[in-house]
Amino acid sequence: MTEFLMEYFRLLEKNRKFFDNAMITARQVERRAKKIFDDCQVFIVGSFAEGRHKLSSDLDILIISQKIPEKFSFEWYCNIVKRLSDDNRVNIHLVNKRKFKEVKRLYWPRIEVVP
Repeated sequence: MTEFLMEYFRLLEKNRKFFDNAMITARQVERRAKKIFDDCQVFIVGSFAEGRHKLSSDLDILIISQKIPEKFSFEWYCNIVKRLSDDNRVNIHLVNKRKFKEVKRLYWPRIEVVP
């Protein structure tokens, strides 16, 4: 049991550092996204943007671009996500610019990621 708790606390510490560096992670995703969707805007959304994330939360990153299709296949999405981040704690949201106008209230608050 003690070894299990020690591993659990190591994981929590790793995640604390992950969230301490959330903007660095988001900037890395932003740089990669610009190579794929040169016209994109990138934001941190979800529990982190709301200030209520926990150490077990993921980091939601929203990418808005006209080059993102309004409808896309799961395979296309997975391919893009693999190119954007290899960290399974990063949750990528891809939204077409026109479609974003319809759903933007779902992505509030937003923290803009700037280079």
